[in-house]
Amino acid sequence: MCVMKFLLSVVAVGAALLPTRLHAASSEDYSNLKKEVEDLRKKLNGGTAPKAVGAIGRADATVANRYGPGATVTTKKGKLTIGGLLQVWTYSIQNDNRGVNSLLNNKYNETFQALRPFSARSRMNGWNSNELNDNDGYRIRRAEIKLSVDINDDITGVVMVDPTGGDEGNTFPSYPTNQGVVGSSPFGVGNNVDFEALGTAGFWVLWSPVAIPDDFGNFHFARPGELARNNMQSGFMRPNRVLQDAYINYHPAWIPHHDFTIGQFKPPMSEEGNRNSGQLDFVERAMINQFSNQRDLGVMVHGSWWNDRFQYWFGAFNAAGNFHNTFASFQNRSDDNDEKDIAWRMLVRPIWNQKNWGSLELGYSRQDGTHGESGNGLQWIPFGGLGENSLSTTVDGLSIRHSAASRQYAWAWYRPGGPVRGWWLRGEWGSMTDRPGPGVWNVNAPVLQPPTFERSGWYFSTGYKLSDSVWANSLKNHPNWLIKMAHDVEFCYRYEVFGNLYTDGLTAYKGQVPLGGNEFLYLVPSHIDVFKTQVHTAGINYYWRGYNTRTQINYSWVDEPQGHLTFSPTTSGPTGGTVSFTATGRRFREVKNNVFIISQQIMW
Repeated sequence: MCVMKFLLSVVAVGAALLPTRLHAASSEDYSNLKKEVEDLRKKLNGGTAPKAVGAIGRADATVANRYGPGATVTTKKGKLTIGGLLQVWTYSIQNDNRGVNSLLNNKYNETFQALRPFSARSRMNGWNSNELNDNDGYRIRRAEIKLSVDINDDITGVVMVDPTGGDEGNTFPSYPTNQGVVGSSPFGVGNNVDFEALGTAGFWVLWSPVAIPDDFGNFHFARPGELARNNMQSGFMRPNRVLQDAYINYHPAWIPHHDFTIGQFKPPMSEEGNRNSGQLDFVERAMINQFSNQRDLGVMVHGSWWNDRFQYWFGAFNAAGNFHNTFASFQNRSDDNDEKDIAWRMLVRPIWNQKNWGSLELGYSRQDGTHGESGNGLQWIPFGGLGENSLSTTVDGLSIRHSAASRQYAWAWYRPGGPVRGWWLRGEWGSMTDRPGPGVWNVNAPVLQPPTFERSGWYFSTGYKLSDSVWANSLKNHPNWLIKMAHDVEFCYRYEVFGNLYTDGLTAYKGQVPLGGNEFLYLVPSHIDVFKTQVHTAGINYYWRGYNTRTQINYSWVDEPQGHLTFSPTTSGPTGGTVSFTATGRRFREVKNNVFIISQQIMW
């Protein structure tokens, strides 16, 4: 205050001396200076400033002077950055009243209807009407909030949440509808025995009260806490789906070109899988990369050289569950064995941001480990005490045999320059090999001891972005507003193939139907057959404000394999006996499930 009064006095003295020199200045300059002096006096005396009443009022006045639109948010320690992504979908799916595996169900019913009238419970028709897969609607696809804080120059902490669950299983149809990612099958229903819903992972009694075996081989009703314990050990406990990223990144200046990460984040797999979800060329990732978009718990080191033109990642991860994701996901859950997966990724950019040649990136990633812990799967046992048939794990805990598991991706993308700038091309290939958990639902029957199998796929995409083309300036400055709007349009196309449909061995499988009690099928296949879905997607992207405000319109043509089936009993017996059966042939049908999606996106 004293300083202000001193300055005001100096200004007043200067103003008093001004008349001696006013002959060299205009009267307008003198008026402006006089007004500035009066404004300074009012501020000093609190003339026009609102009076703050009480502690809250004084605090509001203080905050009003320091924060406002566009002001930087600060924290007590470090620098906080808040980001987010919101995507709202409007989708319409082509209708069909039969599911992808209804071919088998119809044959099953036709074959055994004459032997014994089946109840609604045992007839194979419940999940094949396709009613759960083709309903149109709206969806909040992503609602991410990301907090990143720089504690100092060397340490950054990141937490990202998504209340939608991200890519976790939910009630919305998959894209495409025969694509199962986390805890769901290619048929749009649970691709695992849902032990959480049925009561226990240690022991399952069909249609019976919940019971589990004790240490002496006797059965008892589950006590509080046992179900949760067994579910967690077996990987069937549903994890918290809100938490996505939660990690600490250490990037010390004394270790140049490297940074270190520990926590929950995406393993270094593929190109599109690790890309920001707000910067995808299409409304959704390709089928093969929907699996590489998941988080896991682990540690990782990253190196970058020559202005990011050569980079590599190396890490170790829990990798609970399996790469086929037939039960539970990797993220935010305890490990189910003592092994750790080793993952690595590298990329090179031989051409980068050159005016005539553009940019080229090549990359490869791989993850290897041993999944499972003990046991050989489930076993079929009679349970005459309750009059029902039962499934039991061969040992306590996971009951998945130790299996070598791996997945790998290779990719390339090119953005040329010169007269064709604005054009881009991408391509990626991937494969995964693993053993699914016991009890995998397979054509309405549980696979007791599923074998290891491989799935693979690839995609190619291309597009043309007018705002990066040779016509960008002429479109942006065109007097016709309609032509001017074309400046922010991007056209794109993608063709993809992935083995997302699988079942027990194609040549033949055998099962039994107990005609005296509840009818039930069980399978012990020697191998798993994989069928590939093909999808063509055409899209238009409009960038209202770049990626921060964008509209995407996609239409996808989905093509599944169409097959035939022979299904017949090999033996028959009186009511109360058992009928064996054999099925041969391709057990899928083509489903009408093309999809139209409009995605509205805001990212900050």
